[in-house]
Amino acid sequence: MIVVAVLVCGFAVGMAGLLNYFKYRTTVHRIVTERIVSTGRLVENSIQSSLLLGLQFGNIGTLPNTLERERKTDDVLTGIDVFDTDGAILYSTDHSRVMRPVPGAWLLAARKAGPSASWFVEGEAESVTGISLENNFGLTIGYLSLRYSNERVQQSAAGVGRQLAAASLTVFISAAATASFALLTVMRRLKRDVAAVESALRAVDPLRASAAAGRGLFGAALQRFVETIRAAETEIASLRARMQRRGGS
Repeated sequence: MIVVAVLVCGFAVGMAGLLNYFKYRTTVHRIVTERIVSTGRLVENSIQSSLLLGLQFGNIGTLPNTLERERKTDDVLTGIDVFDTDGAILYSTDHSRVMRPVPGAWLLAARKAGPSASWFVEGEAESVTGISLENNFGLTIGYLSLRYSNERVQQSAAGVGRQLAAASLTVFISAAATASFALLTVMRRLKRDVAAVESALRAVDPLRASAAAGRGLFGAALQRFVETIRAAETEIASLRARMQRRGGS
């Protein structure tokens, strides 16, 4: 019984800790994505300001410095790219990427998301999220992608996972000890009640039997049980005596 109680406590605490971990990991991913997208909105506003001044989208001289400055504001970011509707990178914090095509999955996700929604592509070492860029007439002229390190996010999730594991272990030990103590207490009391029933059933004296049965958690029910048995024994003895008298006559 104690082993079963410990196993039940372990399963319940383990499942609760596992669900909390996955919930935290999902929440962290959402928060990181929203934070990075907010950085992208700042870059978008800078591009819109340059377009309002009459500059061409491909000739914004101050944009590389703006990208580098915004990248340094968040240690999760590994790079920022601006590419046109055909997937060619026009601006990047990594100069070697300029005029290179972006992965097809990026362009597909950006086109599928539409002009108002953000898009996301998960990778092995780094993932990317981004937004669409529009001109003053509401036409999409390109896309902004923000690359961030999966390792940094995973390190944060792993740290919380270790904390949840330690907390779950503490809760499990406490719950298992409490359940075991409660079960032992109930089993001892039940053992005393069973002993009381045996004593009551073996007692010759009805008064002692009723007194023995009246003690314990199930005292009232046991006392009624003993009284019923005694009444049945009395009735059987009475019927036996009648049968013997009739047989003798």
